[in-house]
Amino acid sequence: MERKKQRRNAAAARRDSLPEQQRKTWSEAACEAAVSWLEHHRTASFMVYVSFRTELDTSLLIEWGWQSGLNVIVPRCIPQDRSMELFAIRDWRELKPGAYGILEPDPTKAIRLDIDKEMPEAVFVPGLAFDRSGGRLGYGGGYYDRFRDRLAASAANAGGAFPPWIGLGYEAQWVEAVPMEIHDARVSAVITEQGIYNTGAV
Repeated sequence: MERKKQRRNAAAARRDSLPEQQRKTWSEAACEAAVSWLEHHRTASFMVYVSFRTELDTSLLIEWGWQSGLNVIVPRCIPQDRSMELFAIRDWRELKPGAYGILEPDPTKAIRLDIDKEMPEAVFVPGLAFDRSGGRLGYGGGYYDRFRDRLAASAANAGGAFPPWIGLGYEAQWVEAVPMEIHDARVSAVITEQGIYNTGAV
């Protein structure tokens, strides 16, 4: 755990040191690659995070989803049990600061979804670092790992396919190996400003 904490601190410092204009340019390029992926797979819905601080900015991807008539799904964190609820959002005004200061769906304005009935067709996740085997270094809360388990159970119960689990990040966030534990969820692909990398992970 201490090793992971040190890795998180180092990865966060590295990402924070990236020039703001470069982050903006790289975010736009990565979002365009994500759009191409969604169009190629004819995806009707996707789940995506709302960026915070120096994370890869997903604004372009979210707005493209709205303009294209896709179902844009955003999670809301529940600190009490570190779970996530899903909401379909149609406008930035349906968001408000959540428990960690991150913009999240406002339950009084956005549409809450039942993942057993309305599972996203693709899931884009943030991270501090990624490796070529699908390793993802998260923030330590375990929200996405728990949610992935819940999503996998829903898919199994419904007899459906588990949606692609795709990391979004900058090329500068690649590391040789992310320290992974048995409960840590791997990503099936990573999208950066340079394009799409399939990891081979399920």
